[in-house]
Amino acid sequence: MLADVPLLATVDRERLGRLAEVAPARTVEADTVLAVHGDPATHLIVVESGGVTATRDTVTGRRLRLGEFPAPCAVDKAAVLDGGGHTATWLTSARSRVRLVPAAELFALVDDVPAARRHVLAHLARRLRDQQDDLVRTTVADGVTRTAAWLVRAAAAGGARVLLPGAQQGLAEAIGMTRVSVNRALRTLADEGLVAVEHGAVVVLAPELLMLRANPGV
Repeated sequence: MLADVPLLATVDRERLGRLAEVAPARTVEADTVLAVHGDPATHLIVVESGGVTATRDTVTGRRLRLGEFPAPCAVDKAAVLDGGGHTATWLTSARSRVRLVPAAELFALVDDVPAARRHVLAHLARRLRDQQDDLVRTTVADGVTRTAAWLVRAAAAGGARVLLPGAQQGLAEAIGMTRVSVNRALRTLADEGLVAVEHGAVVVLAPELLMLRANPGV
């Protein structure tokens, strides 16, 4: 199980055994809170089955859905590495098998295992790039462009049929729009022949054209 997590894919069996001892697995139901935004990030969240959702609540009470992370994965590495608070509130999106790995073990992995170090650096670089792209889109892009960009990223990670996190309301939370605006944007993309909208999912029909729609200046 631990060996399936990308961060740990090249770690030797002896070390994986030690991680399993210091971070015993537990199975929890959907919507279980694993960490709260701002709380000290003393452990790395490792998900062996199921998945997790990252959320943030604004000062006005609006919930933003920052991402969906299917297992196997290890999340909130940045918060553990910088010693700050968790970057989001992390909830299980389904019945999940999870481990909470002490921060000291992550630091040791980064120090001792070159492949793990490269994985963490690549993750941080992608996160910075995505945040820069999201900032630009949120500032200047219209709703259709923002919706198309989210679909392009989701399809690249999981295939042409994209399951919407929490249906259209969840997608709205993910990209900082209202459900009505998301519904309108999806109808526009469907009318253009780029996607097909299903109950709880969107099928990307023309990925290259959708990518152009997501990056109108390219």
